[in-house]
Amino acid sequence: MQQPRPTPLQVRLILIRMKKIILILSLFFTSVLNAQQLPWLGVSENKRFFATQDGKPFFWLGDTGWLLFIKCNREETLHYLDGRKQQGFNVVQVMVLHTLGAKTVYGDGAIEANDVSKPIVTAGNNIKEPGAYDYWDHVEWVVQEAAKRGIYMALVPVWGSNVKEGKVSAAQATIYGKFLAERFKNYSNIIWLNGGDIMGSDHKEVWEALGNTIKKCDSRHLMTYHPSCIFLKA
Repeated sequence: MQQPRPTPLQVRLILIRMKKIILILSLFFTSVLNAQQLPWLGVSENKRFFATQDGKPFFWLGDTGWLLFIKCNREETLHYLDGRKQQGFNVVQVMVLHTLGAKTVYGDGAIEANDVSKPIVTAGNNIKEPGAYDYWDHVEWVVQEAAKRGIYMALVPVWGSNVKEGKVSAAQATIYGKFLAERFKNYSNIIWLNGGDIMGSDHKEVWEALGNTIKKCDSRHLMTYHPSCIFLKA
């Protein structure tokens, strides 16, 4: 029995669905390609310096754009990254969560109820679509744009004062660390920078939970620690 021919409306709907699928696949593969744009970093064989995956020495020339994710919109972010590229910087150090109430300039909060184990994630990532572009989409977009300019992102998962004040538990840090690792493990231009003006011995269990969890899920990225500054009188 011959199947009935689709109506013009049905054909149009099929084409719209196909375009959406192609767009989704295109965004996915573009994201993967961007993630591999820069060489992966590691430590040299003699343990004396940083090196790229092909053994070339890497000199960390970093700028502290601590509040980049929450203070700048897309246009301002590109202006900043372009400027740092022209100035020769190859690393930008940024706080993922400066405070637990962190929001982008677009008004999108990072976590629910000041709980790092509850990232706010929406469906989609199109900034032009209301409700689709969330905090983590913005962070990921900045990481991608940095890679295009030859810049690595040293990401501080949560600033030390939040941990020092008891706002982050080891259990919460474990869940948060897994979320970060799974979300960003394919981006070669990331360095994990735990801490944030705090000694590693201060709430040690939280830093160990965060660092060990990220490393368990994402063993390829470099990881280091940002301690507090200690000034000694002469």
